[in-house]
Amino acid sequence: MKIKWTLNKKLILMMAALSAAVILIMFILNIYYEQALLTTLQQKTSEITESLHLAIEEITKQEKKDYKNLASYLNKLKAGGIKEISIIDSATRIRASTDPEKVGRFTSKYITELIFKSEVGEFLTKEGDLYHIILPVVAKGEHQGYIHLEVSTEDISSLMKTHMRNRILATLIIFLCGFVVAVWLSSRYTRPIRRVVDSARAVASGDLDISLPIKEHDEIGDLKRSFNQMAKKLKEFRALEERWREIEHLSTIGDLSRSIAHEIRNPLNFISLSVDHLSGQIENENQKKLLNSIKEEVKRLDSLVSNFLAYGKPLNLNRKSTDILELIDDTLSLVEARAEKTGIRILKEYPVGSLTVKIDPELIKTCLINIFQNAFHAMPEGGTMRISVEKANQEIVISVSDTGVGVDESIQEKVFEPFFTTRQRGVGLGLALTKRVVEEHGGRVKFVSKKGAGSTFTIILPERVT
Repeated sequence: MKIKWTLNKKLILMMAALSAAVILIMFILNIYYEQALLTTLQQKTSEITESLHLAIEEITKQEKKDYKNLASYLNKLKAGGIKEISIIDSATRIRASTDPEKVGRFTSKYITELIFKSEVGEFLTKEGDLYHIILPVVAKGEHQGYIHLEVSTEDISSLMKTHMRNRILATLIIFLCGFVVAVWLSSRYTRPIRRVVDSARAVASGDLDISLPIKEHDEIGDLKRSFNQMAKKLKEFRALEERWREIEHLSTIGDLSRSIAHEIRNPLNFISLSVDHLSGQIENENQKKLLNSIKEEVKRLDSLVSNFLAYGKPLNLNRKSTDILELIDDTLSLVEARAEKTGIRILKEYPVGSLTVKIDPELIKTCLINIFQNAFHAMPEGGTMRISVEKANQEIVISVSDTGVGVDESIQEKVFEPFFTTRQRGVGLGLALTKRVVEEHGGRVKFVSKKGAGSTFTIILPERVT
């Protein structure tokens, strides 16, 4: 089972690692300095023992005592911890010493007091960092004198201070490393949190296309995952809201369409019949042209009413197995005459033999006619319209390109909005209806244009091969 390293676990692990490191370093330093202290004490004890042995041996000689020779031996034995070694006779006169200036003199008052204390068993006296050791020497029942050693604990104190200093230094280094790790963890976690905050501000300002990359497997990863889900839900809610507004808009248009259909179509039919009747009785060409113009305007108004009705009512798709290439060819046959009249060349690029999909052929044909008419309108002086069809990623992609005047980038996003048009006599429902039909088929439509360089409409339909 894979362990999930949460921030809480990482902090606990870091504290445990710091504590273990401190304990381990302290343990190693304690062992090292205990060994060093033991070695120092052993060395000091050995020096003191050798000094005492030599001094006692010289004092208890039966023959003539050679204190000068003893002094030279004592100087050889003098070590860092033993400050002074003196041989004192029973009269408290210093006979030999590592300090030549004291040889032959009587002991000081303080040392004399210590000698008296040694007689009653107080052999060790502390004076600051110095220890005075005075040992009476008795041989064969006779008092031979005293041995005085001044032993300093500076080396031991220095060793203890070094031990303490190194322990403090090691602890500081360990906690400094812990501080660096804590700062690293802090920056590592505050950086993605700051990014989440910035993304939240962007979402609040209306940008719902933000998706944070998730690389973490802890609370930060959970936070990013929740944020992405929130942004996705908000985006879905916005799409649903827009869809609801569109439905309300369509409902309003549907009511309006039904009203104007009854109010306008009847008079239009009467006018159309009357124009046909008058055309059969008039021989004057100018008058016939005038009647034809009236007839064309009546047709335009009737087309306007039809578009209102088509856009306003709900779409009921009548899906049939249809060869999309044949459907395009059939649609082109309806506009080829107009294309030839206006000098527009039509190029077809079909890389495959046939593509059979399940669609509503009449509605898709209406969409194609709207796009073809838009291309014709963009090329009033003639040009080239290219239709290409391909299959990619289980989708049918139909592209219609023209070499017309193009559309300014600032208004490209509005071309599929109802009632938006760049034509002086247009209504702006054709492309809106096209977008709606394609989306009802589960597809999408795209529009790309550049001012003066033509436009491209792309219809993408999901492939449902039968």
